[in-house]
Amino acid sequence: MASIASLGVHQPTGLRHAIEEGILDADPPPSAYTWDISLSKDGDNEQEDELLTTKDCVLWSRGGVFRKSFKFDLENEPIAQALLANFPASAEHQSSDKNKTKSPGKPTLSKALVVFLKTQAHIYFLSGASHVVHMPFEVESACPAPCGVIIQRKPRANNTAPVSLRLPKVPPNSFVSSQPPPSSAHTQRGPEFSTEGLGNPKVLPLRLSSTLENMWQPPMETSESHWPRLVCLTDPLLEIGLVVTQQDRTKPLRGRRNSTGPLFLNPAEEMLHIESIKLPNLRPSEAGGLHIAVTVNREAGMYTVWRLTYLENEDPFLSKKKKRRTSSSRRRSSMAPGLPSGAATPIHPSMRESFGAPLPGKRTRKSVRIEENEKALDNALNSLDPDKGNDATRRQSRRVSSLLARADLSASQDRATFTEQSMYPNHASRRLDSQGSQRARMSSGYAGSGFGGSFSANRDLNSLHEAPVDNLLEELRAGGDFEGFHSMGLEDHDFDGLTREILLTKIHSFSMDNSNLRYSLSGKPARTHSKVFILASPPTATDEQGRAMLLIGIQDPVDRRLQLLTLHIDIREEKTTTKSAMKGSLSSSRLSIVPGEPRRVQSVVDSCKLSDWHETIMILSEDTSGGRELSLQSPWGKVTTVTLPLLFSDNLHSLNYAGSHKVNKEVRGRRSMGIGMTCTQIDLVCHSNSCGVVDLKDKDGRFHRVKVQLQPSSIHIRRILDVCRSVLPTSYADKLLAGWWHIMQWLQSGRVRGLSHPIVDKEWTALVILLFSSFLVLRHNSEASLQGYGDGAAQPPCQKSWDTMRVYENPSSSACPPWSRNKGWQWLLDTPAFKAPPVTAEIGPRPPSFLALHIELAQRWMASSGGVLAFGFDGYLPTALGRGSPGRSNAAWSMMVALHLLLEEQKLNILTPEDTTHGQGDLRTVLCQISRWLGWQKHEAIYALGMDVDLESVHDLVPSLASEVAEPPACFCVLTWLQDHLAYGKGSEYPTLALVYSAGSQDAVSGKLRTQLWESLTPRSLMFSKFFGLLGLTTNRYDMVVAMYESGFTSQILETLPEAVLTPLQDIIFICQPNPPPSWSKELLSLVGRTDISTVLRSAKTWRPLGAEINAPSHAAKWDVRMLCQHLDDFHDRLEETEATERQAVVRSLFREDRRLNEAQNLLSTSKHRVIRLVPKPDTTEAEYLEQQKELVATVAISTLAIPAGRGLLYFALRFPLLTQKYQINGFQLTCVVKPVNNSVGVDKTMFTEDKINWAFFHQGVSGGLAISPHAKGIDTSWILYNKPGSDLNNRHAGFLLALGLNGHLKSVAKWVAFKYLTPKHTMTSIGLLLGLAASYLGTMDSLITRLLSVHVTRMLPRGAAELNLSQHTQTTGIMGIGLLYCNSQHRRMSEIMMSEIEYLEDGEEENPLRDEGYRLAAGFALGFINLGKGGDLKGLRDMRLTEKLLTIATSTKRVELAHVLDRAAAGAVMAIALIFMKSEDHIVARKIDVPDTTIQFDYVRPDILLLRTVAKNIILWKEVTPTFDWIRNSLPSLYHSRARLSGTQKLQSKDMPFFSILAGICFSLGLRFAGSANIQVRDLLVHHLDEFIRIVRSPVTNFDAELARSNARMCMGLVALSCAIVMAGTGDIAVLRRLRSLHGRDDKSTTYGSHMAAHLAIGALFLGCGTATFGTSNLATAALLVAFYPLFPANVQDNRSHLQAFRHFWVLATEPRCLVTKDLATGQPINTPINIHLKPGSATAIAAAAQTGSNASDPEVITLRRQTPCLLPPLDDVLRVATDANGLGYWDLVIDLQNHPSLTEEFRKNQSVYLRRRPAHEGTFPATLRALGSGEIIDAAVGRGPMEWVFDLQALQDLTHAERALVLDRLGSGGGVGEGEAASTAVDAKLVLRSGLDTEGWSRDRLLGLRLLFEWAERRGVFVGSIVDKNKETQSQVEDGKGKKKGKTPAKKGKKKVSMSVGQQGQGGERSEAMMGRERELDVAERGYVWWMRESAIKELKGRAWLAGRET
Repeated sequence: MASIASLGVHQPTGLRHAIEEGILDADPPPSAYTWDISLSKDGDNEQEDELLTTKDCVLWSRGGVFRKSFKFDLENEPIAQALLANFPASAEHQSSDKNKTKSPGKPTLSKALVVFLKTQAHIYFLSGASHVVHMPFEVESACPAPCGVIIQRKPRANNTAPVSLRLPKVPPNSFVSSQPPPSSAHTQRGPEFSTEGLGNPKVLPLRLSSTLENMWQPPMETSESHWPRLVCLTDPLLEIGLVVTQQDRTKPLRGRRNSTGPLFLNPAEEMLHIESIKLPNLRPSEAGGLHIAVTVNREAGMYTVWRLTYLENEDPFLSKKKKRRTSSSRRRSSMAPGLPSGAATPIHPSMRESFGAPLPGKRTRKSVRIEENEKALDNALNSLDPDKGNDATRRQSRRVSSLLARADLSASQDRATFTEQSMYPNHASRRLDSQGSQRARMSSGYAGSGFGGSFSANRDLNSLHEAPVDNLLEELRAGGDFEGFHSMGLEDHDFDGLTREILLTKIHSFSMDNSNLRYSLSGKPARTHSKVFILASPPTATDEQGRAMLLIGIQDPVDRRLQLLTLHIDIREEKTTTKSAMKGSLSSSRLSIVPGEPRRVQSVVDSCKLSDWHETIMILSEDTSGGRELSLQSPWGKVTTVTLPLLFSDNLHSLNYAGSHKVNKEVRGRRSMGIGMTCTQIDLVCHSNSCGVVDLKDKDGRFHRVKVQLQPSSIHIRRILDVCRSVLPTSYADKLLAGWWHIMQWLQSGRVRGLSHPIVDKEWTALVILLFSSFLVLRHNSEASLQGYGDGAAQPPCQKSWDTMRVYENPSSSACPPWSRNKGWQWLLDTPAFKAPPVTAEIGPRPPSFLALHIELAQRWMASSGGVLAFGFDGYLPTALGRGSPGRSNAAWSMMVALHLLLEEQKLNILTPEDTTHGQGDLRTVLCQISRWLGWQKHEAIYALGMDVDLESVHDLVPSLASEVAEPPACFCVLTWLQDHLAYGKGSEYPTLALVYSAGSQDAVSGKLRTQLWESLTPRSLMFSKFFGLLGLTTNRYDMVVAMYESGFTSQILETLPEAVLTPLQDIIFICQPNPPPSWSKELLSLVGRTDISTVLRSAKTWRPLGAEINAPSHAAKWDVRMLCQHLDDFHDRLEETEATERQAVVRSLFREDRRLNEAQNLLSTSKHRVIRLVPKPDTTEAEYLEQQKELVATVAISTLAIPAGRGLLYFALRFPLLTQKYQINGFQLTCVVKPVNNSVGVDKTMFTEDKINWAFFHQGVSGGLAISPHAKGIDTSWILYNKPGSDLNNRHAGFLLALGLNGHLKSVAKWVAFKYLTPKHTMTSIGLLLGLAASYLGTMDSLITRLLSVHVTRMLPRGAAELNLSQHTQTTGIMGIGLLYCNSQHRRMSEIMMSEIEYLEDGEEENPLRDEGYRLAAGFALGFINLGKGGDLKGLRDMRLTEKLLTIATSTKRVELAHVLDRAAAGAVMAIALIFMKSEDHIVARKIDVPDTTIQFDYVRPDILLLRTVAKNIILWKEVTPTFDWIRNSLPSLYHSRARLSGTQKLQSKDMPFFSILAGICFSLGLRFAGSANIQVRDLLVHHLDEFIRIVRSPVTNFDAELARSNARMCMGLVALSCAIVMAGTGDIAVLRRLRSLHGRDDKSTTYGSHMAAHLAIGALFLGCGTATFGTSNLATAALLVAFYPLFPANVQDNRSHLQAFRHFWVLATEPRCLVTKDLATGQPINTPINIHLKPGSATAIAAAAQTGSNASDPEVITLRRQTPCLLPPLDDVLRVATDANGLGYWDLVIDLQNHPSLTEEFRKNQSVYLRRRPAHEGTFPATLRALGSGEIIDAAVGRGPMEWVFDLQALQDLTHAERALVLDRLGSGGGVGEGEAASTAVDAKLVLRSGLDTEGWSRDRLLGLRLLFEWAERRGVFVGSIVDKNKETQSQVEDGKGKKKGKTPAKKGKKKVSMSVGQQGQGGERSEAMMGRERELDVAERGYVWWMRESAIKELKGRAWLAGRET
């Protein structure tokens, strides 16, 4: 004990609140409440929680502040106990690995207050949640476990019989039972006589009818409960768990027992204490430590120590069922159910006996009825509690327990009887939800053969009656949602339904040795009158075999005895096998626990554990005379007596205390009381924490809190003590701390007299005294010589204020205070006025120096009684006289070398400077003096360098010691060792503390537990030692970085290394930064400052440094009051500007060179007036001219109504709407401005009402909804309903729902919203919602969506069902929705339905038949989606003859009378064939579906069908589609080969319609084949045909035949225009835009609404997503494009005969976000950087790229595209890798390797942003200077310099280059520093620090050694780069093969010369040649842009300064 201080009186914090609230009376007695204090750790912080418990209230306080009170007066039950425990916080934090053993360290635990009443437990999480758990028994006590609580059941008072008779067992083959009853088993294990029932004697249950036959059975009314005494609750939302143990193998088994059943503890065992102990050298998976439990058996008088472990959480029924299969013997039909058939019946060992109950373990699943009942019950409960179901279930496995365990039956009078009687065992049960639970608590398992436990059937055969039940249980049994009374598991004897949670493994039992019978304590829990604490030995304290020790103390306050048990723990270092490593679990067999002999200490009034960095026992002992004494004791320490100070009588920690804690003489008697050890007032010690604070209770009942200091308050002093303890033998290591305690007590006792000045820092002084005396004692051989020093002559105290100030300002070993070494105070020392006056005789002698004073104190301490006790022949210190000469010398040598290593370790950390108190300077002074005594001249000389202390004055005070402590042959210098390895590649082994311990103690066994202690004391030396071991002789820079990482180096550690040591490591890191291997982990990339590689294509939060905002903050308001009030009315005016706000920077960068995007936005605008030109003729009157204007405006209005279909493509996925604002959907602006008269002419509104053009408004809603990004958050039910129209449903909102579904947002919508929308039967809303839901649930086959769609299709209704009044379009929607929902499923039933709808034959002519062409086309599309691309493997559909039927419908000759039917079905059949056999390359099907061979047959086929058949053939033969004129010509019928280019067609004729259609189908096939590829070759081919079709359409028409041909040509023109846009989707190609713009401007009456729609769709596709997206070529994408751009376009706005217009938006399913965006990692802003796209040789994109240059497409160098980001990438299947080329812009380059990392393809589809990190201004002198000069800094126009240029006027920064200045002003963390971030140290910082070390005032030996290391490294660092020319490809191959992590020596490559770092074998010549090679490679590095972290010029500058400094000195 170093010191002890009073903290005042300790009172319960909540006591005052309880008195004020009336919970307790004023000045309540201690018996009115209980007061518990517990400690909880939150990371490194420890908090003290207090619980004040009354009979009906619990008050919780934390940290001395009252927090909350919990009252239970309404429960009408007294509080049994209140405690704090840890429970799992939530399910998402728990481990998902079921194979791992459940440990409290793995789940995230949360502190909770648990209050146990008589029959229920209330659990209150401190975070706010609460639960109520009803207990099936009365709780006696509970104990917090590491996770959860262990509950101790209260036994029934009338169950204990006074005499335990040994009754004869029933024969094994008896008809009664084959197992002994539980009561008999308990009786046999218990003692023969018990005194527990003497107070209530019980009569034997003998009746008049009792005979010898029935006397042996225990009476039913007195049977003990079958519940075990101890159970556990590990989660308030789960069932009660079982606490089980293992069979004691030391005792013989009695009787026969099924080994698979649970084995419980003896019911007499009571839990005393549970504690988790952290042991040294445990793996991270064992961070939870060792859990020890202590129980007591008062009947047997035994204490038992257990090891507590948590069992695996798995389903007991499924796991046991897999392990073995149980079989039961057949019973006779005449016997009662469940009974054995008789005495002669053979009994199988695995037989399970029960009363006829079914074995639910054999049922693999529940019945349908039970599942429906459970779902109904769950739905009912969830409907009552809306919060339920939002939180995930915490565990996958469910548990089974009785309903009573969760039912509120506390008021029932028969509760105890019902609970403890059992008749029908082993039944499954389910439990209700606990109160306050936020999730359902349900059980899904069954009891049975899961645990294999046996049931004892020892009962009266005539008493098979049921237990009494009340009306509630009768109702439950009768039916309802439960399976009856028998299935509740209320009589579960063997608890097979409960899961075994905790396993207690017995360690040792020992006797209590009570001296009397305690009748008064028998009714109280055992833990209330005993105290248990556990101490863990420090790492330096082990037994003889090197094992750790645990000391378990049990304090018995009645007998005043302390019982101690030592546990020896052997932690075996086992190599983890592959199998166990895969499992991730650690076997508990690694820990071997061996108990020692128990010890008993008498006359101990009380004791407790005291912890303050060191654990010990505080003992309050009593002697025979009644005197008491406090002391600190432990097996590994020295007994230390505690002297109590004056104890304050006030509560100093109370918030109401307003006084001072100083003790004045005037008020000492009133405020404190003195306690003498002869007549003590202390009765109890308790409430200790980990800070050395403990409470002392006096005889008046007051608690006095004191703080006992066991550790130094200074971390430096603590490390010095630790390093000495770590190398000393076990018997003396921890006693060194006791020596420091005793010296502290000696200094504080006032027995040190005659000092010239007071001791300022007693801790440091005590340490120096301990060190000095430990070495001074070596010259003594007797205790008499020790005592010869005496007290010495008293010296007068200081009289001068200067001397007194110097003492207090400089309490360390230095001659001058630390502040005087700061340059900021240099001017003060240079001023003559402040120089100290010389010493004269009048002034008197100066006080002694620090060393002289402490040498004197050390001598006086040695001469004192405490010193003789420490260093005498019975001394406890390592250099005491009692040890032999070798032992003393070894201890002194070990301590000296260990302190030297600690001093060297401090050199590797710049955070431990020399000039601080207790720093390197102080320790160096002490070691210099000790070295002088030991005669270690080398060490003395090294320590003396740079010291400002004169050692000559104190040299003669103590003569030199004997030379028995040998000096090490070398003075180990860590900087020299680093220099040898880094600069020369050689070096001797650097000593470690482990080697020092082995050499000093010759003990290799006891040191294995000190590994963590040694690693904490010298971490950096061990890191470098491991680093050099891994590095070996390799010179590969990547291997060196990997070795650094594996050695434990991080950016934080590197930044705190000395600059000279940091530079070599940072040099290697720096040259690895440009191209680190992509196979490196995230941690490795973080080490080299390239985390941008690990986060490539992964959306992460952008790191923004301080002050990195691009734009200055502005207080200008973006919305004023007028805008806020009118934004709903005028929102459409600003919509065009704000639609792409979130991605406007990217969009602007995409089309930054021209205004093509603005032109496209104007073309597709519906909110602006369209400008038309109508020049009047001279003879036209004004009325005629006005009429012509109206007609023209009406014609243009048709074109405007077709715009929304294309507008949805333009703004696709650009908006992220504000959830608090309504989402506005625009209408139409049909007014036109007529030029040249500038008249605004409107249309007749009666012609364009919403009812007449509802599909136009539908498309407007779709275009508005598609602008919402699929990644937008918050698009849920509430937001959709918020945007729902107020009154009736409208068409725009219907389209809006379809758009949300296509974007996937309807998947998160509640299902009841669908019914709300569908109930009004609004046709457009039904279409939009059904299609949207089907698209959101694409391919999921969701049952609910299937039902929704089925009720809207007549064909899907069951037979006999009434047909719904549904429109034809709604049913068409339902058919298509089924296809989407079952996409790629090959569902037979749905395929049959679709096939039947295609081939359905109608009875007669109908005016508006249901199954028109559009309906059958939808069925064909649906059939194709269901079997998309599955034509080669139809699986279960082969017997349907699907292909034959479809081909027959599509191509067979038609009968005239059925032509109308077959014509309707042909299109659907062709599309079904195309989708089913897509990309199958099936030539047979393609040949059959192709157009007829002869032109005569064309007259029998519609032209549009010919077009579709052409498209179908080319989709099937996907790979044969080539973008050449030859392929187009060969694809045409032979008659049309000469006309393939269309240039010869000059006249419109109807006979050319088949030719136009086939050619358009070929062009459409090209568009689908190369969709989104931006293939210029395909574009030119299609543009040629588009120009020809435009020319043909514009040809004059003279007759109806020509008009018919022009109509067909117009359709083909629109299709070819769409094909061009599909190929160039998202590119905004100018050539295509010119053609489409001309198509948009058509205002003739012959142009139909569908033709305008095709043109606008093409414009939108050309600028898809404003250039941020494009189309793909997957099966689904091709099918979606085929549906959306179906060639038959509507004739007018309301036309849906051939194709439902809602399908026009299916292009959404074909979009691919392929716009690569590069962003600055620091700012998150998009940047324009060049990239190189490497294409796959032979791919379509490569062929097109090679065709432009006339090169070979297979040449890898040719097929590289160079683009500028942001840009669209080619199809990802054609790309090998994408590499940025941003070096010139100041960024690190990244490579997206799609070939070797296929996962990047999926990541790119999710996130297209690549974040680039800025690189520092280090790449070269010339480019760095140019970039620094051209940086975009804000220049002050008035001054002509930057705003921060004044910094470089400082003297230290004047010489910096432009590149270095840019590095200094870098605020964005460019990577020039150590690690990442703007505060990282840079090379400029290191240069300035190293330069300051060369100043005259800053000279230091360590700094000069560091410079030498740096200079040597600079000469040879080039060898770590190797040959850049040859190594680049080699390194790239290593990167791809993952060979960058090689250890040790790297083998030389074949044909390559291996560069060796070793110079010892080759001598000087080899060294010179290697240095020359290093210089050559240095030049090679500079030429190729590889620059070191510290430039060559900076090192040369330092060399010059060093040379000049050397000349000056």
